[in-house]
Amino acid sequence: MYLLSANGTLRTILVLLIIWQVLRLWMRAQRAKHAAHRPQQPGEPSRPKGDVRIERISETRHGAPPPNAEDADFEVIKDKPEH
Repeated sequence: MYLLSANGTLRTILVLLIIWQVLRLWMRAQRAKHAAHRPQQPGEPSRPKGDVRIERISETRHGAPPPNAEDADFEVIKDKPEH
């Protein structure tokens, strides 16, 4: 009968929410710990924290469409005018 009562249901929801929040905090702490000890990637230049760099990306050239491609036809359907 414990699980069927309103108080028991609310208590169960509260316990699950608390467990969820504790797990979220633990996962964030683990992620922060791993990020602090992450070795620098070989191609990654070292720069001070907060330094912002804007780089231009070279334009990509798109080739012609394949020769077997077909255009799709469509029809415009208009509503009948009301009298």
